[in-house]
Amino acid sequence: MAKTRLFILYTGGTIGMGPQNPEVSDSPLIPQSWEQLQRYMHSIHEDGYFSKVKNIEFEYHSFPVLLDSSQLDISHWIQMAKEIEKRYDDFDGFIIIHGTDTMAYTASGLSFIFNNLNKPVVLTGSQLPISHSRTDAITNFSNAIHIAGAKAFGLPPINEVSICFNDRLLRGNRSTKASTNVFEGFVSPDYPPLAELEEAIKVKTRNLMEAPDGAFSINTNLNPNVIILTLFPGFRVEHLQKLIEDDEIDGLIIKTYGSGNAPCTEPFLSCLKQAKKQGTTILFTTQCLQGGVKLGKYAASDVFRPIGVISGGDLTNEAALAKMMWVLGQKSSAAEVEKLLQTNMRGEVTF
Repeated sequence: MAKTRLFILYTGGTIGMGPQNPEVSDSPLIPQSWEQLQRYMHSIHEDGYFSKVKNIEFEYHSFPVLLDSSQLDISHWIQMAKEIEKRYDDFDGFIIIHGTDTMAYTASGLSFIFNNLNKPVVLTGSQLPISHSRTDAITNFSNAIHIAGAKAFGLPPINEVSICFNDRLLRGNRSTKASTNVFEGFVSPDYPPLAELEEAIKVKTRNLMEAPDGAFSINTNLNPNVIILTLFPGFRVEHLQKLIEDDEIDGLIIKTYGSGNAPCTEPFLSCLKQAKKQGTTILFTTQCLQGGVKLGKYAASDVFRPIGVISGGDLTNEAALAKMMWVLGQKSSAAEVEKLLQTNMRGEVTF
């Protein structure tokens, strides 16, 4: 059997956490070293199942400082992308061990940073530390190995950024964290799973993206001058007005009600008009977990179309943020930015 080579990048997260003070039962959890994490992963040791039976060779790399994923920012997306770029030609698949809090943001960001990705990049983690007696870490990690090392198991390749969690493989930029306390930590509200990993692994080939034509590369030009605003009853427009007057917002994502509805008051409309006049790109997404924005379906959303507001369709808010940062980072014209935001680029949206 031909050797399959997998690269594992450990960034931190619950999966490898342990008590800050082992002598105190309720001591806060902090990330532990890769060596401690590995102690519980017997199947990836040199004499373990994956190496001896499936001829899989692993290489590991850890972030210099392991992080709770709530501490990650876009510089860490770039760091992950560069680690994979350096090794892209030498490995068959990649696994990123990551905390759950911002996993969907990272998966979305990487999906845009990677151009012509033609190998699997699988993010995984767990709801309970790997040392816990009921941990979900072992199953999630083992499943990720099956997806990243597809050729060793005779599985169809899933050559995109994905999240492997609770026996489901989800498209990364279609995923969102849905729970802090059940093993089904992530859902993909508007796109079906890419694979189901039960007793048998079923890859849903009809849900996969077509293989790209060009050579793999990364594009790490991201514009961080983006704000996400959630509407709520009692929202005061003057707070948004102050942000716009600073004239430092290049992208404004507004989490609207329902299918794109928002207050139709003159102060709010004027505020958005001013933002557009200053060159700010405005994207409407929905606060709802499922469904998407359809500007014009109701009068309460139709008034925003003449202003130049863009519909986010069924983009998750994580994907909307990542896509806005990436598109604005290309320094394109306003027309090109709007076109890209309304184009399905990485399987992230259905208009």
